[in-house]
Amino acid sequence: MKRKDRLMLAIASNVVEVALVVLLAVYILPQWDINVPVYAVVIFIVAWLCVSVLIFRAGSRALAPGPLAGLPDVTGLKGVVVKDLAPEGVVKVKGELWKAWSENQVPAGYEVKVVSVEGMKLKVQPLEQV
Repeated sequence: MKRKDRLMLAIASNVVEVALVVLLAVYILPQWDINVPVYAVVIFIVAWLCVSVLIFRAGSRALAPGPLAGLPDVTGLKGVVVKDLAPEGVVKVKGELWKAWSENQVPAGYEVKVVSVEGMKLKVQPLEQV
């Protein structure tokens, strides 16, 4: 289910839940001589909506796609040097850290382009002259 669909479902279910709380507080509880002040119902509904938002965000993060298993094709992508390439170091490509090497020394913070994948190491070249 896409995030937009989950959001619409969450909004619809919250509308139903709020309607049931109001129905309970206004019509059902007074029949048993239980009177709930309006401000208490409003506070409860606001708290309920805040908790629902937190749960939705946590659930969306949990359902987000994680890193791909196996070796993705990263040739041609840009990355950032995390640990100096002298000639070997570490680069970050699409949020993942990779061992990499370059024919030139490249300090941390520079952008690089992936030239090829050799085993589990990336061969990179700097985008700018170092």
